[in-house]
Amino acid sequence: MKIEIELTHSPIVPGFAPAPNGGQGAVVEFSGVVRGEEHGKPISALEYEAYPEMAEHQIRRLLDSLALRHTCLAARVVHRLGIVPVGQLAIYLGVAARHRAEGIALLAEFMDRLKQDVPIWKRRALAIPPLMPLSDGSSKAPATIPRKALSLDAAMAEIQSRCVALPGVRRPLADCVGHVLRENVIAPGDWPAFDCSTRDGYAVRVDDPGPEYQVVDTIHAAGWKPRQLQLGEAVRVATGAAMPCRGLRVVMQEHVERRGDRVHRVTMEEARNIRLQGEEKKAGETLLAPGTRLRSGALALLATAGCARPLVSPRLRVAHFTIGDELVAPDQTPGPGQVRDSNSMLLRGLLQGFPHDLEQVRLPEDLGAAWIALASCEVGRADVILISGGASVGDKDFTRELLERLGFEISFAQVNVRPGKPLIFGVQGSRVAFGLPGNPLAHWVCFHFAVAMALARLTGGSVPRFLPGRMAVRLEDAPVPRETLWPARLEISDGAWLIRPLPWASSGDVTCLAEADVLLRKPANTGTLEAGLAVEFLPAEARLGRLF
Repeated sequence: MKIEIELTHSPIVPGFAPAPNGGQGAVVEFSGVVRGEEHGKPISALEYEAYPEMAEHQIRRLLDSLALRHTCLAARVVHRLGIVPVGQLAIYLGVAARHRAEGIALLAEFMDRLKQDVPIWKRRALAIPPLMPLSDGSSKAPATIPRKALSLDAAMAEIQSRCVALPGVRRPLADCVGHVLRENVIAPGDWPAFDCSTRDGYAVRVDDPGPEYQVVDTIHAAGWKPRQLQLGEAVRVATGAAMPCRGLRVVMQEHVERRGDRVHRVTMEEARNIRLQGEEKKAGETLLAPGTRLRSGALALLATAGCARPLVSPRLRVAHFTIGDELVAPDQTPGPGQVRDSNSMLLRGLLQGFPHDLEQVRLPEDLGAAWIALASCEVGRADVILISGGASVGDKDFTRELLERLGFEISFAQVNVRPGKPLIFGVQGSRVAFGLPGNPLAHWVCFHFAVAMALARLTGGSVPRFLPGRMAVRLEDAPVPRETLWPARLEISDGAWLIRPLPWASSGDVTCLAEADVLLRKPANTGTLEAGLAVEFLPAEARLGRLF
């Protein structure tokens, strides 16, 4: 039995290559994921340690002994060491066998004996820290002094540098819509694989002057009838049919007259009406590169190449929490001091460009009560945590404290931009978290320059960036000490990108969002922007897929 063993501190990429010389009738796989609790208590990660050489020796010895009873062809074992965050793989085992019963039996017995026979230990569980009451009996953690607000460029650079791509997974092609390709896909052979007709008509030799031909055969699209044509001979071919030999051309059936088994060419044309072997791609040439977002055309290309289970970005697990006692559901009538919750629906729409599983929960506007509410959520399994509201410095703004108690290192808590200054960004291993402003327009703005950047990095895709354009109209505005990301609409005229700013009254204004598809970058301390002025813009949700 071929055995492959890997002990690694890097995220595990599951997958199992075919057994040598083929012959397997089954591939059995086991993926051990770190759960969000240990002994009934929520955790953020597990830490494993081992004697690597001894562990590898024992794994090999164990597999060799099991192979004497369960005849299998190959096995791959990958065990992760060090700190493994919740939701990531701690161990992967793949077994190839001629029969499934043999593979299942070997896998089951190996996992039963792994803990007792192999020197790999679960050293500790990293717990989510408990919320400790303060000396005055309150449940709110002491406020920390916020760092100086970062510039927009510095905040985007910090997010890009702190977010790393999650391990790729192999998925059925039909389930890969919107995912990001994580491997180089090459042409398995020449495209097309043979000279083929692009028209219904008659194949004749290129050097045959005609105009009379004897029809010696018929080839349909699925046919394969190789033969060497002689001068004066023709073969009836359908569109897509393989040519019987090299050096041919196809005369369209509209350009001939047929009588019995003879045809007469009545019109001469320049085109050969043939797709030549390899004219689109040669065997071994790259079809798609890593980082390609898989939309309809790319999926068709992978299907043509026979890449049925490509390595792609995983589905992101996103936990979204809204905070605000004033919020009511969209189908309810707000009372005095209340507003309908628009951020939950806004975020659902914003996330559609990224394959994901979303959990949305309303949290009470009290840190202690919110912490208790989190116990019923699978927050430890989330790749991305988004909290809407509570990101500022008011008495009930506790998003930063909540993220810190969840184990996130806060990278920054303010960005020198309007709207959207109170933006919190935190990191815990490969997991990221954002505290977003509660006002909807600020929420929308922060998603595009911050959250979309993180999601692109986690999936291995192209990150959003500012692009050059020109003002379509004059924008009158007073100078302010912060950069402004102004909601705008993109127009195209004579091949140029023109930016038309939309009116908005405050960071809570949602009236412009139905039309906005870009964000105009207005520099700090700049007043009116004249029509025709060169500016920069950031694509928003409606434009991200078309420009990146």
